[in-house]
Amino acid sequence: MLLMRFLLILLLLLLLICQVYVNTIRNWVSLDADKCRVKQTLYITNSNSVDEYVLTELARRSGWEIVQAPRVSTHGVPFIKDMYLDAARRVPNCRYYMYSNGDILYSYDIMETLEVVDKVTTVS
Repeated sequence: MLLMRFLLILLLLLLLICQVYVNTIRNWVSLDADKCRVKQTLYITNSNSVDEYVLTELARRSGWEIVQAPRVSTHGVPFIKDMYLDAARRVPNCRYYMYSNGDILYSYDIMETLEVVDKVTTVS
C-alpha cells in the first residue's frame, strides 16, 4: 500500500512537471505566432532524466531546435555564457538574444516591447 501511494505521488509530480513544460512551450510559441521573428532553441545536457526527455519531445514537436549545451559544469549545469555565444554563432544577424528558465512565462506583448526598445535605441 505504501509503495502504491509513493508511485501515485511520483506520477502526480511528473504530470505537474509536464504541465509546466507544456505551458512554457505553448507560451514561447505564441509569442511570435506566424511572424518568424523568434527562433526557439532548447539547450539540453543529456542528463537522461525523465523531465529532460519530456521537455525535449514537447519542444521538438513544437518546432524548436534542440541543441546540446556547449559546455557544462562537473555537476551538469550548462554555462550560460557558452549558450549565448553558441546562439550568436547559430543566428548571427539576430539583434536580441534572450535566455529563460523553463518555468518562466511571458505576456503577449513582449515582442511589442522589444520593437519599441529597438526603435528607441536605433534613433540617432
